[in-house]
Amino acid sequence: MPNETPAHGEHEPSDTKPEREPLRELTLGRSKPPFDPSKVRPEPELPARDEDRELESLATRCRAKADAARWAAERQRRIHERSESPDEVAPSDPAMVEWAEKLTDAFYWASTDDPEGTPDIARLDAVAGSFEAVAEGLLLVRDTHRRRGGLERDLPLLAETQSALRRALHRLKAQEDPDQSEVYEWVRDAAIRQHLFLKRFMRADDMADPAGWPGLLARIEAQAGSRPGSQRQAMLFDRLRSLAAPIEGGRSHESWQAIFSLVAELIAEGTPPSSREFREVLLPLLDDLPEGEEMPPGFRLVLREIDRYLAIRQTLTAPVVTDEPTAWVREAARLISGRSLVLIGGLRRPETQRSLKRALGLKELVWLETKEHQSVTTFEPAIARPDVALVLLAIRWSSHAFGDVKLYCDRHVKPLVRLPGGYSTNQVAAQILSQCSGHLGER
Repeated sequence: MPNETPAHGEHEPSDTKPEREPLRELTLGRSKPPFDPSKVRPEPELPARDEDRELESLATRCRAKADAARWAAERQRRIHERSESPDEVAPSDPAMVEWAEKLTDAFYWASTDDPEGTPDIARLDAVAGSFEAVAEGLLLVRDTHRRRGGLERDLPLLAETQSALRRALHRLKAQEDPDQSEVYEWVRDAAIRQHLFLKRFMRADDMADPAGWPGLLARIEAQAGSRPGSQRQAMLFDRLRSLAAPIEGGRSHESWQAIFSLVAELIAEGTPPSSREFREVLLPLLDDLPEGEEMPPGFRLVLREIDRYLAIRQTLTAPVVTDEPTAWVREAARLISGRSLVLIGGLRRPETQRSLKRALGLKELVWLETKEHQSVTTFEPAIARPDVALVLLAIRWSSHAFGDVKLYCDRHVKPLVRLPGGYSTNQVAAQILSQCSGHLGER
């Protein structure tokens, strides 16, 4: 008789069906049972801030390319003016120099198609300005994309900036830029995630005009300035404005230390160094910055962003109006006309550079931009040039100590003039005459 006992591990089929889930009780208008937090499914953790760091890194690369493109444009102008040292202010990063060289090659090839045969350097300016706008747009989105409505408000601006950049590069027939492509992809993916419809500037047949980059920068700045800060940030800015109010007789050391401390606190609270509020409060104080005082890193970051703002915005306004030459300007021109000057510190401002060169009758004004952690030895070749009459040090923008630069000036017997204020011809001439007129008169 066959063994009908199920084998070990096997189960007899069951006719029983799985139990049905009981029907939910009809409440018939009764209130819901009390909330039980133990039954709530935990929300997934917020994503790490890696995305913010990626956006910031991408913005940094775009800024570096903006600087390199500006250098390429200025080099073309210097070549056109038959300057003896068109490469004097090349970027310190070899990779950016190589990138700028390729951009210049594309510029030359695009210029061959111009029926007039005259290279339009404004095309390089448009690339620089568009990269700058993309960088600012990325920083704007980085600060707002986690806030309610932030992307809906700011993503169209970033879409427009990357589109303008793409068109600026197309006009030069340059290769596709990986950073522009990455921004495009980020905008596209963010719009998909947030279910946002971007009406414009995401198609190849609908590209923004790169000539409009100044307006884009202004709109990004206005958008950034409209975002609300925390209550603590508002309180700290109120205290900073109070400390920055005009004081007869100048500010004490303690007052400046309090300003430095508040700036550091605001940065720690998340206020970006490029904040418009920082500029509005600190710009009127720049001419009164204490000489020889070591400024903390946070304050130096804010100064660098203010300098960057002033340098870039100079191209958005009318050309620099040359001051009516004063007796000091005429006397300084008499002493140094036909020779060259080296100016160390801050971002180069082409209009200011040309204005000083013209007013003082200079052969050349070599403007050496300074960067954090840059070795002072890079300045020596320019200082050592035999045609250089003196060296100007813009102390409020320079990250290098007075003594570091003076060492090379003494070695090559060149007077060093400190510029505590601005770059107007009258200010520069006054400082030259007050600090080294006797030395120049002996030469």
